[in-house]
Amino acid sequence: MSSVAKNSAAKVALSGKTAEKAPKRVRRTAEEARRLILDAAEERLAKQGPEGLRLQDIARDVGISHPAILHHFESREGLVRALIARANAQLKDTMLTALGGGHVSTDAADHIGHVFEALSDRGTARLLSWLLLTGRASESSDAHNIMGEIVAALQTRREEYAASKGKPAPDKEDTLFMAMLTANAAFGEAIVGRQLAEGAGLDQDGIKRFRAWFAKLLNDHWDGDR
Repeated sequence: MSSVAKNSAAKVALSGKTAEKAPKRVRRTAEEARRLILDAAEERLAKQGPEGLRLQDIARDVGISHPAILHHFESREGLVRALIARANAQLKDTMLTALGGGHVSTDAADHIGHVFEALSDRGTARLLSWLLLTGRASESSDAHNIMGEIVAALQTRREEYAASKGKPAPDKEDTLFMAMLTANAAFGEAIVGRQLAEGAGLDQDGIKRFRAWFAKLLNDHWDGDR
């Protein structure tokens, strides 16, 4: 066999091996693709803040093309809006669970931890702050409306609990203060809390103990006479 023929045969064999090793194209539903894109965006948000939300990088993380993200979200602003909508839904459910118990339980710290995770650990608080400070969050947006929904639902739960214990219904302003205290603590931790904790000599375990202490504080207030 001539050298040219040998080279041709070798190329054919090599291309065959390459074709065998090439990964199959993953076919995803639109819902699954959106979820994966939002997951990747959320991870970059937690690590880098709003400046880390670059569509090209997110597309590379997911293994899709940049136009594919535009197909699902239209623009970077559309992706940000979708992130906020998902974070708001998660935050509302998490806060109601965290503050909805009627007694101090072994799960209280975990519930409060979920609130801090939703706002602080995932970078949501920094994104919300950025939206508000830059005027991207209008007064009619979910970023403005979610606290009112949380307080209204939480007040209903507190009234039901008070009635079951034969106690007077709590004042709605007290419920608002509890919700604000939780949100402010989580926002504060997200923006400056880590630096303050380190300056005070608290390590990661110390931050977890603070969250547990905070959970008990809220539960004690819930159960106590006002």
